Amino acid sequence: MDISTEVKEYQILGHNFRLKESNEDEVVSATEIVEYVESIASNIRQKAPSISNSQLAALVALELAKEKLSLEREYRSEINEVKSLSDNALKLIEEALPKTH
Repeated sequence: MDISTEVKEYQILGHNFRLKESNEDEVVSATEIVEYVESIASNIRQKAPSISNSQLAALVALELAKEKLSLEREYRSEINEVKSLSDNALKLIEEALPKTH
């Protein structure tokens, strides 16, 4: 699989970062990631305009961690529900099949 990448420069909270931009469709692009981080930072900045950039960065990190952990918890819950449903479906199928001894 050939993934061509180009390096782009982004400014996040006043700092310059050089990130690889992937052309692969399944990969979240660096541009999307930067825009998402900037969106969270902007929302926090609107609520607390006087905080420093380092405080803002910490709050963005906390928000992203909260989102990640919530998604992981939801994912585990969904997996457990699918497993339970499939186990129940298998039991029903086994009960419906004629028994062979």
